[in-house]
Amino acid sequence: MLIVLSSGRSGTNLLLECLTISDSYKATEYPEDKLLVKRGIEYPKKYLCKADTHYISNYQEFYNFMDINKHCQILWSVRHPYSWATSKLYRGRPTKSRGWIPAGDATVDGCTADFQHMYNIYKQAVRDFPSRILTVKMEDLLIDIEKEVRKICVWLDIPFVESMLTPHLRMRHVGKRNRYKTLDKSQIDIHERIDEIYDGYFKKKKKIINKIFRSDIIQTLIKEFCYE
Repeated sequence: MLIVLSSGRSGTNLLLECLTISDSYKATEYPEDKLLVKRGIEYPKKYLCKADTHYISNYQEFYNFMDINKHCQILWSVRHPYSWATSKLYRGRPTKSRGWIPAGDATVDGCTADFQHMYNIYKQAVRDFPSRILTVKMEDLLIDIEKEVRKICVWLDIPFVESMLTPHLRMRHVGKRNRYKTLDKSQIDIHERIDEIYDGYFKKKKKIINKIFRSDIIQTLIKEFCYE
């Protein structure tokens, strides 16, 4: 059983699609399982999906899930916290389809709270289940996908297959699948191009960006995942 887990906008879809081609797992029809830890059941050994820590109420709920599913391994996806937060703010921005209301993690308070919740679960999880959790940086996957995927396969003790290197061709989002003929490396360190990305969306939002970047949890994540 393999779960790709993290907070949203960390590259979970990309990482998941590297593994959906493996005969060692059977991906769910819809890749994100929001009720994963809440069912209180033992899952099949080949079960594969992604999950967002947002849908985990507390660490005890996660611990119970891991205790029941002792065969479960987790790939924990992360990215540079500045880019991670920037992506959250943009992808969850107010739009007509949302009734001009931002997503829960697309405000200063919502974004930092989501990160803090994820981090609280992560810190306890790697303490209690160190051999069952592998942290994967999205940047590493994009920069040298073969090196990273081979490392993951060794950790999972599964065969490496060449098609694991083309996750972009299997993306659930049809637009992305049609748009990208190669891996989208433009997502690496987008915070370094804050005035340019998303057609200049953040040019007039520097106060919001700076407030999030200076938050304690963002600085904690930078140190935790060695982005200094």
